[in-house]
Formats: sequence, structure tokens, C-alpha cells
Amino acid sequence: MLRKLILFLIDIGLTLFSGIVSLFMRFGFDFEEMGKYDESVIIYTLISSIVYILNGNYRIVWEYASPRDMLFLVRGSIISYLVNVTFFYFYRGSILPRSVGFSTFLGSLILLLLSRITWQWISNLRKGKAGEKRILIIGAGDAGIMLLEEFEKRPHLGKVVAFMDDSKRKIGRRIRGVPVFGPITETMKIVEKERIDEVIIAIPSATKEEMERILKAIDLRKIRVRTLPGIYELTDGRVRIGHLRDISIEDLLGREQVKVNLEEIGSYLKGRRVLVTGAGGSIGSELCRQIARMEPDLLILLGHGENSIYLIDEELSERFEGLKKVRVIADIGDWEIVEFAFKKYRPEIVFHAAAHKHVPLMEENPFEAIRVNTLGTRNLVKLSMKYNVKRFVLVSTDKAVNPTSIMGVSKRLAEIYVTTRKSNTIFSVVRFGNVLGSRGSVIPKFKKQIEKGGPVTVTHPDMKRFFMTIPEAVSLILQAGAYAKGGDLFVLDMGEQISIDKLARDMITLAGFVPDQDIKVVYTGIRPGEKLFEELYYPDEERVSTSHPKVFRIVSENDLDPDEVEEYMKSLEEHLRKAEVSGILEIIRRLVPQARINFTKGEEKV
Repeated sequence: MLRKLILFLIDIGLTLFSGIVSLFMRFGFDFEEMGKYDESVIIYTLISSIVYILNGNYRIVWEYASPRDMLFLVRGSIISYLVNVTFFYFYRGSILPRSVGFSTFLGSLILLLLSRITWQWISNLRKGKAGEKRILIIGAGDAGIMLLEEFEKRPHLGKVVAFMDDSKRKIGRRIRGVPVFGPITETMKIVEKERIDEVIIAIPSATKEEMERILKAIDLRKIRVRTLPGIYELTDGRVRIGHLRDISIEDLLGREQVKVNLEEIGSYLKGRRVLVTGAGGSIGSELCRQIARMEPDLLILLGHGENSIYLIDEELSERFEGLKKVRVIADIGDWEIVEFAFKKYRPEIVFHAAAHKHVPLMEENPFEAIRVNTLGTRNLVKLSMKYNVKRFVLVSTDKAVNPTSIMGVSKRLAEIYVTTRKSNTIFSVVRFGNVLGSRGSVIPKFKKQIEKGGPVTVTHPDMKRFFMTIPEAVSLILQAGAYAKGGDLFVLDMGEQISIDKLARDMITLAGFVPDQDIKVVYTGIRPGEKLFEELYYPDEERVSTSHPKVFRIVSENDLDPDEVEEYMKSLEEHLRKAEVSGILEIIRRLVPQARINFTKGEEKV
């Protein structure tokens, strides 16, 4: 309240001062003539003060005012001038010369604007001096300028003292008073010269190759580096300080924005009842986020873990206010419970992402892998046909190709069952490799090991894996769903396989340490069920292009009889119920002859 009163008194004083100066400008030092209009200037000031209050001048926190807020002052001054002109036109008891009135308006407007700018400058100066953090922004584009504006509003968080850019047009010039240096390869020279405390990479559109080039120019042991997320993560196009995060391995492995045909995807999702299994998992939760943008009639979140379903439900409630959704806690291996959900909510589209995915863990629990990944999928497929689901999409894995693990075999059996169904329901499978940052994957594990000071454990120096970001994978799953015609198997383009050893060493470097000096890398040996490298295709599978460059349709000569596959699945269910390992292995040998697994070892631990 005191601050508002001070500002109000300052405004009255400046307006009165403008009126006095205007009289001097009109009459010089003829004080006798000036005295005739003293009353008019006071009236002008009183009318203006009332207008300032009604205009809302004192509801703005001027410390953080933007140019748009300054327009309130302009509006208030114009209104006060027009009200004064009207008042003196009708009130003949006092006269205000037109030149004096206009000069008072113009002078008071300029002084009011200058007062706010000065107020803002003094406030920022007062907050910014003590322990000020000096910041260098790499990227003098729109994102970098937005960040500069954010820091100018919050000087206690740091001061931007320099930009780095490769553009010759920008190097050597200034942006809002901040110099632009370059090229980016000279970053460490500027860091030392300008005594920089933190570097921020503000290029959301940067590819992984560009990020790698930028990071090579920075000594991560000497300076902290933060970055903005990829452009596909900035949903509203605005850049904020809250978006900043520490540099991570994800920035080197995948930042490209995946472009999909939203019209095609929306055509089969908008206004539909959509069921997502495994809705609380890494893939399932991202499916829910992206499907929610397509405005479904109802989103059904089905999962076995209540906490994960609760968390994604809360997130969706915050981000998508009008979204209609329901939560179903169920095990897909439980026919009765899952059928109850189908019967009650009548889904039209099903995305099946629920699965046991940890390879070594499933080696110890092979019956559970078969029960959930294979027979649980069969339950969902049969219920989809029974309740007239329009489309069904199974999320699969590269571990289903020439499997050496029971997890891979269980997913391959699911692929075979889904692709051999003949029904009015359009069934399809989408197969791809690892996704970055999924729960229980190698990247979060390495992060924890680095935080503890090491060692970082790698199974084998030659181990390689495919990687893709979760948003990218899910976008392509939705796109593939639009291409499905029935019995389709799609494979996503995963790029080149990445060395896990190099991945671990890059993560150590990004954390500001030297591999094998500050943090050791230890090789522990290949775990049961693991392969040195993954594959996306069987030898008899032919890739056929679709209209999306990263989605391929698979054509195979392996033409299995649907009824025969169904009989095998019935037998598998019976063998599983009796825990008959030999019977399960016989079915695996017939349906997945390429499998090389050790089920007996798992049996001893079941």
C-alpha cells in the first residue's frame, strides 16, 4: 500500500511540475500573467490524479513491467487530457490555454514513463548487484532474446553479459545492449575473458550433431552448462527460465522434431473412445499426452500400478482441462476384470503398451513374461474383436527379432498373434528399439552411478543399442496407426545403433568428469538373455516405404494360419497353467524357431 501511495504522489508531483513548466514555456517570466492560470493547472492535476486511479496505474507491479504495461500510462494520460479538455470547454470559471494543456499532457506523459523506467532500473540494480551470476547465451536468435528478457525481469537469477553465435551478420553487434561474440568455437575464450559463471544453450531447433559440435567447444569441467529442451517440447512456443535444465545425454542422442500428419492421426482419434494399456509407463503415459491433444471423446487409462496411473491422471487434469477420462486398475492377464472395462467403456481404439520389459528379470520369471506379454495381449485382442474395437495397435520391441531372451520371445509370440487375426478390427503392430530415459533403462542407471561417484557399469565394451526419444517414438506409433489396414507390422527407423560404452563415457564427460580418471568404467559381462546388438528385421522381412520417411511397413513370406496360431495359444495357456516347461518350449520352437533361449534356468527359479 505504501508503494502505491508513493507512486501516486510522484505522479501528482510530475503532472503538476509539467503544468508549471508549460506555463513558463507559454509566458516566460511574466509571473503576473502566469498567476491567472495557477488554478487551471491545479484542476488539471486533480482531474488527472482521479483518472490515473481509475485507469489502474497502481495495480501494476512496475518492477516487472513490460512494454505492454507501459501502454496503461499512455492510455491514462490521453484520457486525462481529453477529460480536461472537455471540462474546461464547459466550465467557464477557469481558463486553460490550449498550448498549456497540450504541453502539460505531453510533459506529464514523458515524465511518468521515465519515472517507471527509472523505478524498474533502480529495483533491478538493487537486486542484481549482490552475488550476481554472469551468464553467456549461445544462440542470439528468438529463443536467446526471450531468455534475455526473462533474466532482465528477474535480475536476482543472473545477468546476461554476452551472446555467442555463428552468424557473421550478428557477430560484433549488440542486442539490447548485450554484445554478440563468435564463432561458437571460441566460447571458452569468452568465458574466461568475461568471467562467465554459466553458459546457456538457447537453440531449441539444434540437431544432435549441432549440439555435439557446441559441447565440444565447452570445457564442461570448468563451467556449468544448461540448455532449453528441443523445440517439440516447447508446446506454446514461449521460452521461460523454468524450461532450462542441465545438459544431458538425451541432447546428444535425439533432439530432432518429428513431423507427423496430425490430420491423419486426428481422423481416427478425434471424438473416439481410446483405451491405452500400460498408461502409467514411459510409452503409455506419452501416448496419453499426445492422444489428449487429439480431443478424444473418452481416454481410458488402464494400468496395473495404481501410483503411475494416479500420476498420469493428475498431469492430464492439469494440462487438458476439458479432457474426459477414466482410470482402470487391472492386470491384462485377468480376463474378467479387463472384460468388465471393455463392456463398461466400449473403447473404439486400443493402444496396447502394457508389458514386462526387463530382460534379465524376465529370465528369472519366464512364466510371468508369457502370461502378461503373450497371453495378456491375446486377452486384449479377443476382447477387441468381441466388443467391435475399430483399431488395435500393439507396441512391440526389437528384442522380438531373433530373440535370445524369454522377454523377446513373449513379445514375438504377441506379434504373431496380433498380425494373424482376421476381423473387422484393424490390427497392427509397431516395432522399435530403446527409448531414451524410460524407467529402468540404462541412462537413468548411469546417471545414478555418476551421482554416487562411480563406478559406471557396462556389460560389454562392444554392446550397442538403438535409441529414440519417447515423444518421437509415440508420434510415429500414432502415425503408423493411421496407415494400418489389418494384420500390419510397422518398423520405425531408429538410425544407427549407439555404443553403450561410448554412451557411458559421454555421460561422465557431460557431468564434468574425466572417464577412467574421476569416474571408472567397469565391464561386468553380458547378462542372461542379452545380445551384443539388436536387430529390427528378420531375414525374410522386406521393408516397404510409407508416406512417412521414418515408418516402414513389413512384408513377410511367413504366412501362418490364424486358426493354427489360435490352437497353439490355447495349448500355451494350458501348459502355463500347469507350469509345463517342455510344452511351452515346444510351442516356442514351432512359432519362433529363431529363438535361442534358456528357459530351463528360469524354471529353476520360478
